[in-house]
Amino acid sequence: MIKLIIKWVIFALIIMATCYLPGISVENFWFAMIIAAILTIINIFIKPIIKIIALPINLITLGLFNLVINFGILYATAYFMPQYTIDNLLNGFIASLIIAAAYTVLKKK
Repeated sequence: MIKLIIKWVIFALIIMATCYLPGISVENFWFAMIIAAILTIINIFIKPIIKIIALPINLITLGLFNLVINFGILYATAYFMPQYTIDNLLNGFIASLIIAAAYTVLKKK
């Protein structure tokens, strides 16, 4: 249980760290915790369904479409959570790369 909470806090800190990119902001740490929980739930339950639907595109692009899926999930989260904003699409894409890499590392441990 402690390990899960530590991963959750680290994931929220990574989300806060992406706010140093221009055009990305989150109100405070507690909203980052909520966003981390939402992204984790989406990555566990919804993302596998999206990947199955997008399998033909992923095969054609040799898996690069996963980057678009990650950005779409992050942008949708920002759309539904007004406390988390993404104003610059390029920096939002970079933030999605950082968050996806961090999520992969945290998931492995």
